[in-house]
Amino acid sequence: MTSVFEKLRDIVGEDRASDSEYIRYTYSKTGDGIYQSMPDYVVRPKSSEEVSEIMQIANKEKIPIIPRGGGAGLFAGAVAHYGGIILDMTGMKKIIDINHENHCVTVECGITWAELNTELYKHGFYTGALGPGSGMSAVVGGGLSHNSVGGGGGAKYGSVCKHVMGLEVVLPQGDIINTGSLSSQYVKEPFSRYGFGPDYSGLFLGDNGIYGIKTRAILNIYPKPPYYAGKTFKIKRSNMKYASRIFQEWIDKGGYGIYDGFYFPYYFVMGMNAMRPPTYTPWSKIKKSMIFYTTEAFTEAELEANVEALDQIVIKNKGTPLGPEIEDGNLAKWHYEDNGHWSFYQNVFGLPGGTQSLSTEAHCPINRFPKVIDVVDQFAFKHQDEFTKIQEMTGIPPGAGCGSVGLSGETNVELAIGFTTVIREDLRELNLKLWKDQMDMVIRAGAMNYMLGWIASRQLVKSKAFTDQYYNFMKGIKKTLDPNNILSPGKFMFEMEGS
Repeated sequence: MTSVFEKLRDIVGEDRASDSEYIRYTYSKTGDGIYQSMPDYVVRPKSSEEVSEIMQIANKEKIPIIPRGGGAGLFAGAVAHYGGIILDMTGMKKIIDINHENHCVTVECGITWAELNTELYKHGFYTGALGPGSGMSAVVGGGLSHNSVGGGGGAKYGSVCKHVMGLEVVLPQGDIINTGSLSSQYVKEPFSRYGFGPDYSGLFLGDNGIYGIKTRAILNIYPKPPYYAGKTFKIKRSNMKYASRIFQEWIDKGGYGIYDGFYFPYYFVMGMNAMRPPTYTPWSKIKKSMIFYTTEAFTEAELEANVEALDQIVIKNKGTPLGPEIEDGNLAKWHYEDNGHWSFYQNVFGLPGGTQSLSTEAHCPINRFPKVIDVVDQFAFKHQDEFTKIQEMTGIPPGAGCGSVGLSGETNVELAIGFTTVIREDLRELNLKLWKDQMDMVIRAGAMNYMLGWIASRQLVKSKAFTDQYYNFMKGIKKTLDPNNILSPGKFMFEMEGS
């Protein structure tokens, strides 16, 4: 009898399938470091047809299958918690077509956001929203599965999912479908997401890989403006209301071409100031809370008008500009010019040495973020005893709070919340307890978790965020598409009886 592994190997070839322990081990973790579980098999398909055949085998054998891109996620979403097959999508990374007239690009979903935009820049375009902050390694499919934002362009363009024109998806039982205009066999060239009935693209966006495998994406692309400016300001350190006012007025006045806008609370700035991460040494120039903007324009006159208007709003709200160069502390210039948007979070992870940041990524309205941060600050006080225990065991004091607050489209901000700890087996249960409690506090504060993966999707259920009617609606779709529950099992706790 042919084994499961032999069947998988026959589909993708000997070089793209493995059951070797050392290969499987390299796929046993993601960026969080807490969860670790080895898959039984790893396969790296090269086509949608291969993905379809793999899904059919997984259904027949009732084997879990977990899609994985760059493995940069922070919530164990691409870990094989129940064993099974890791579907490594990074073998599918071709740019199929750049359509200059219809302003769209068709790509395979295993390409990274950095690879895609580096090529688009050559044509004078970009995707607008440049993916998550891990865009050097994060792939398009993963970003679309998480409603990603934060890797550049959030203020102007919002989440990457807003710019999807259509998808090619392999459903859990192996069927291949197209959404958007290409759902019609008479349409030969993509041009719109909306029409032909419901917006089924949206079903697979932010789904955390539970409803299907995204193999191709058609994304809107935008002419990249030739002019840009970025400024960084110190603002009154102890009062977040100034940052909230600045963000709100920027948006109320039409944005002035604002591409990104970020606020950094005082204690976060002081922490970075003390540790001086190698990717951005000018943190030492900053002694207060900080806010910056980047703005784009198609003419110099437009850019000058944008800068003048944006500056006046900040200065009116107690902001003091830093110098124009990166060496002066101008984080905005580094963020835009030196790919800081894709490497900013390298400033945080691993500082101080030996630690890991366990995060809770969430959205909330601009006018709510000071209250949500107040709740986050209570987390550290609530768990002083646990933090003391970690310090006694490791010699390294944990830290907790909100790092960056970034404009993320509409009138919303993205909050990068978390705490630093040491990842060790003897601290695993304590770290998990703290992490889950922080998520619970953020959920109950009325923020919207958007990057979910394994742990956050389950915490939403445990925190009773969803009504029974909504949860059963989600579960019903899952059961219809994936009756054997093989695709990303365990997320949203769909496996629980009576849930």
